[in-house]
Amino acid sequence: MNHDELVEAIITEVKRVLNQRGIPVSSSAETSGSQAPAQQSPVPAQVSIRPTLPVEAPAAGNADMSGKQVITQKDLEAVKGQTVTITKKAVITPLALDFAKEKKITINRIDGAAGNKSGNVSSIQGTISVALVIAPDFKGDGSILKNILAAKHLTIKEITGGSYEANVKKLADMVVSGGAHFGVCLENTGMEAPIHANRNSAVRAVHCRDTYDARAARIDIGANVIVLGSISNPEAIISGFTGI
Repeated sequence: MNHDELVEAIITEVKRVLNQRGIPVSSSAETSGSQAPAQQSPVPAQVSIRPTLPVEAPAAGNADMSGKQVITQKDLEAVKGQTVTITKKAVITPLALDFAKEKKITINRIDGAAGNKSGNVSSIQGTISVALVIAPDFKGDGSILKNILAAKHLTIKEITGGSYEANVKKLADMVVSGGAHFGVCLENTGMEAPIHANRNSAVRAVHCRDTYDARAARIDIGANVIVLGSISNPEAIISGFTGI
């Protein structure tokens, strides 16, 4: 047996063994000379390839937050669309309202019973409630502050009847529980209410004297209670804090 016959015999034997083991070898795998035959990896019979189904992404146009009681700026930052649906009783923090205006996000309020939708950011001003406490010994005219809040179409929830400290505590509890969007305290110095209100760990009460203070309190630390003293500019502070 010459060299070529020996190579051919070896190739034939290899093909026979591979065929016995279920590994088919095509004729194109045959080579000449001393090259080894190419082998094809077997595909296990038990492995099945399932098609990948497309995943439908949620609609980016409308974000449903009707299940949330309090809407914060962080909630709105996660919105991919331009419309947010919330319930009529949901509380929107001042920071969230400011962010919605900046990003032109429309907020639809729905009544859980009737399912009615109404308005956008500007049309829900009448639903923004403000807890208000005026110190009994305040020497100025507290009606000026009330008129400013009313002129901005804010709902006033004035707390009276108790001591100033007790009333400020009630105001803090109302803001934290969602009974009011934010709180306003009016007193002579502007230093007493923050002491009482900030005993509630969820309250950030800040004494504000002008628009700069109000905007910084709201944007930098997320204040939810502002305190005005007798020398404060109430119009500038309320406008700076609410953005209205």
